[in-house]
Amino acid sequence: MQANVPQGYLPSADKRPDFVHTLPEVHYPQKINVAAELMDSHIDEGRGSNVAIRFRDDEFTYTDLQKQVNRLGNALLNKDVEPGDRVIVRFSNRPEAIISCLAIQKIGAVALPSMKLLRAKELTYIINNSEAKVAIVFDRLLDELEMALDDLDTLEEVIVVNRSNTEHDHADYDELLNSASTDLDPHQTERDDLALMLYTSGTTGRPKGTIHTHRQLLATADGYAQYCLEPTEDDVFGGNSPLPFAFGYGALVTFPLRFGATTSLVEDAKPGQLLQTIENHGITVLCSIPTAFNQIIAKYPDGAEQYDVSSLRVGMSAGEPLTPTTFDNFEEQYGITLLDGIGTTEMLHVFVSHRHTENIDPNATGFPVPGYECKIVDPDTYEDVPRGTPGLLAVRGPTGMTYWNRPDKQEEVIADGWSLPGDIFVQREDGRFEYKSRRDDLIISSGYNIPGTEVESVLESHDAVADVAVVGSPDSERGQIVKAFIVPSPDAETGKALVSELQNLVKTTLAPYKYPRAVTFVENLPRTETGKIQRKKLRDQERKLQTTQ
Repeated sequence: MQANVPQGYLPSADKRPDFVHTLPEVHYPQKINVAAELMDSHIDEGRGSNVAIRFRDDEFTYTDLQKQVNRLGNALLNKDVEPGDRVIVRFSNRPEAIISCLAIQKIGAVALPSMKLLRAKELTYIINNSEAKVAIVFDRLLDELEMALDDLDTLEEVIVVNRSNTEHDHADYDELLNSASTDLDPHQTERDDLALMLYTSGTTGRPKGTIHTHRQLLATADGYAQYCLEPTEDDVFGGNSPLPFAFGYGALVTFPLRFGATTSLVEDAKPGQLLQTIENHGITVLCSIPTAFNQIIAKYPDGAEQYDVSSLRVGMSAGEPLTPTTFDNFEEQYGITLLDGIGTTEMLHVFVSHRHTENIDPNATGFPVPGYECKIVDPDTYEDVPRGTPGLLAVRGPTGMTYWNRPDKQEEVIADGWSLPGDIFVQREDGRFEYKSRRDDLIISSGYNIPGTEVESVLESHDAVADVAVVGSPDSERGQIVKAFIVPSPDAETGKALVSELQNLVKTTLAPYKYPRAVTFVENLPRTETGKIQRKKLRDQERKLQTTQ
């Protein structure tokens, strides 16, 4: 791990995961710089005229991108940014976000993308915890950062990308670039130097900083992307996942740029905007979350006829389990398979998935991604359990769960060198891994272990259900009961008859004890910025309700 960051902020060697590098593609030289690999290498090999980024009607070739990155890299060096320094990058999905991250990494510093909806209090914690030195921020996201400035301990400089004539007293991004040189050699980083920090959403407590190296970033492309997606330089990756989301960073930065392909960026993409961008930019690899795929199906039932989507060849889904209903509906309407994937901020990207050429079973997430090993262990003893038995997923590969300055949490996520992302899975006899629930989402009712997401998958198949979340609600007799929160479809008639119909659907599809004994119809479900359902909020709501009764 990087020597030029405070060593007390990194886990000791005995608390880190075991990293294994079984694929020959991830045997990188000792000195390697991820920005140079994602950008400079293509120019050196004659692909400088390839389009790297499409944004609205603009195109950036790899040569254009390199000039912008080098200018910003030199500007940051002039601001005394040194190798190992953390730099906040605060944008919506715009080219300047990618330029900023690559420039930071090229000079050996550490890029820290920030979710755009974070408020001043959250930014204060993340900036102080990471000891960030500089922030590069889109002017429309400047307000919350300015509100936090008086409480920031280490931030020395703010650089503003001004696209709305916003008045500010900070350094101007365009002026810095215009006065800087386009010549910049990459810093001679070690392969295990830090390149990227991402903070978890903090839905179960204060956010945790996760750290990723130059080698790990490249390994996600040379493992998952290469084997499961088989990209070429003719591909166009697109979607609406935020770049600070680990899934979005891989899908829209690392993957396309690793293979000399194109990334298509859309700010705040709604379903219609996303479909229009598929047509305009010729997206071939569509990357999103199940909620967004469902919204496309629901709001644009004739979308495949309204828009030219013939360029699509495969889809990637992460963030939440992809149900068979969504898989089937999207394949039927858009003619492509969606690859469900399990990945975490800590692990950086997907480590269980099908390959796009395989016989895909939509009831399972898939097999370990090449380069990873997975097993199912007892949640208490960490002993291996037989196939077909639910247990805690343990993972080992070229990436692993490593926290910044959180020794308390680091202890909880490593067992004998294996990373424990916190998911309950079953490994089936055919070798596929089938998702059951998050460890915290397992409902224990009358002694039965019930994965809430399994019940959700059944309920979602009903035409009257637009969205659903299932949690455990406290019960004096059973400990917990299964409770479903359902967003009804626009034409659904809610009432006792529908509740009985939904309960019977679960009873006849799953073991009867798994049916929801309580059903509440709601207008919407609480979600994180990345689209994940915040089941913890629903569980907390149920606990508070019980204590007041």
